[in-house]
Amino acid sequence: MHLLIEKTLRSATAYFQDFFIHEYGRKTYLHSVHPSVKLIGTVFLILLSIGTFDLKKIVLVILAVYILAFNTGLSLLTLARRSILFPIFSVIIVLPVALYGKNFEYLIAFPLRVFSSISSLQLFILTTKFNETLFGLKKLKIPESMLHIIWITYRYTISMFRDLLNVLIARESRRLRRSAHLETLRGGSKSLGLFLLRSFETAERVELAMNSRGKCISYGGRYTSGSLYITYLAGVGIWWMML
Repeated sequence: MHLLIEKTLRSATAYFQDFFIHEYGRKTYLHSVHPSVKLIGTVFLILLSIGTFDLKKIVLVILAVYILAFNTGLSLLTLARRSILFPIFSVIIVLPVALYGKNFEYLIAFPLRVFSSISSLQLFILTTKFNETLFGLKKLKIPESMLHIIWITYRYTISMFRDLLNVLIARESRRLRRSAHLETLRGGSKSLGLFLLRSFETAERVELAMNSRGKCISYGGRYTSGSLYITYLAGVGIWWMML
């Protein structure tokens, strides 16, 4: 049982580490759209997703996201794989409520809303690097102090998950036989202590790196206005209201 828990924890850590990282090498049409336009478009899709429990409208948003991803050359499998975990958790959360109230439509609609929202967010992450996201927020007149908080939080979050994943992989690679539960608990406490020490060291390295670079967040690039992207989202919004 404890081995299953460890593997689940390692898989979840790897998932959450990849969730916030832009790791898509191919350039698509959406990569050239201005980040601020994509930010507004992503918020628009998320609002459409969470603004209704009508299954037809939710499915429309999901189809719109994946059709847009397909037409711009993104991998639908990658998009779905990075979006599926949260809907699974949402099913577990709402299952008792849906069974008690015998509201099976809610049991279907709520996870689909989560899946639609996460897919919209992942579509943005896969086509926008984090420094471009900050550039888009800056163009939207977000205060500089808030941008620094977002940037620091992002860096520390990625470093934390990376250190935790390294500790779990190192612990598993040193296991020569199946250990007992008590031995696993002792080893787990040592791994937790190691993770805390690495977290402090990583925090110090990140702070030194920020100070050496002057804590300056800047990015410039050439982007398109995204007229096709805006037109597409407008069409989706009109269709959503007509359903």
